[in-house]
Amino acid sequence: MSYTIYVSPTAVEDINAAIEYYNALATDLGYRFADIVNEYFERIAFSPTSSAIRYKSIRCKPIKRFPFLITFTIDEINQSVNILRVFNTYQEPLW
Repeated sequence: MSYTIYVSPTAVEDINAAIEYYNALATDLGYRFADIVNEYFERIAFSPTSSAIRYKSIRCKPIKRFPFLITFTIDEINQSVNILRVFNTYQEPLW
């Protein structure tokens, strides 16, 4: 059974910024990035517990072709996944 995916506004901003950046580097590279992110969202929806827990209840799924990490939580009661960030691992954390 597939979980419902909810993407936070911060994650949407992360994705949009990456799409703009990669499209500036090469034609349609940003859109290929978006397609890969959507594939990962589908994988997470199908099997969210297969990703490792990194911080308390936050799970992380690295994207193989791009230096990004998808962070998310699982809501077992509502059968949903909350995507928190699509974090560029080349950036420094804001802590």
